[in-house]
Amino acid sequence: MSRNSISRHAMAFACLLVLAIAAPSVVPRPSAAADSPQLTSKDEIAIRGSILSVDPATRTVVIESSERDTLSYRASDRVTNFKSLKPGMLVDVRYYRVMDYLVARTTPDVTARVNDMLSDPAKSPGIAGTEMRAKLWSVSGIVVRTDIPARKAEVVNPEGGLVYRTPWIKSAAGQATLAELKPGDRVTMVFSERLAFEITPVR
Repeated sequence: MSRNSISRHAMAFACLLVLAIAAPSVVPRPSAAADSPQLTSKDEIAIRGSILSVDPATRTVVIESSERDTLSYRASDRVTNFKSLKPGMLVDVRYYRVMDYLVARTTPDVTARVNDMLSDPAKSPGIAGTEMRAKLWSVSGIVVRTDIPARKAEVVNPEGGLVYRTPWIKSAAGQATLAELKPGDRVTMVFSERLAFEITPVR
């Protein structure tokens, strides 16, 4: 594996990192994207790429693709061939994209709300036509910069650590909050996981 691939591999797993910070005293109204509680066919993505690693404990695969760069995916129960997947395989992947479910300046109220969202599986987005749900995860920290054209932000733990570039913020509410953020703002975001429902070996 090349040095660049190893670096991309590490960055893919960094997507699972949750940064914790202390909350400020000001309590503005958060902007949340809760108007789409289910993931549907419009949220499906198809790519082709090479498997870099497989983690049976978490049913996670890291896939390098020229279409979507190097990203990690959790295989849902619908991926019945998971045990046969090996590093080096070229595969076709169908998955549900990451969606933002809350983008807000960090406050005690927002922190409590996020803790409630993450602790209650019933508040995770459902998969249309199934009884499955995609897990939610959060990232909190200080805004380093925003990239409005890409609809992303770079966030860092104030105690020091990795600068994390968020997924693409897709909701109108999330984008409105993103446009108001400035470097130095404390922010909390909640996203759904990148959930694969079909991984088919090509060779």
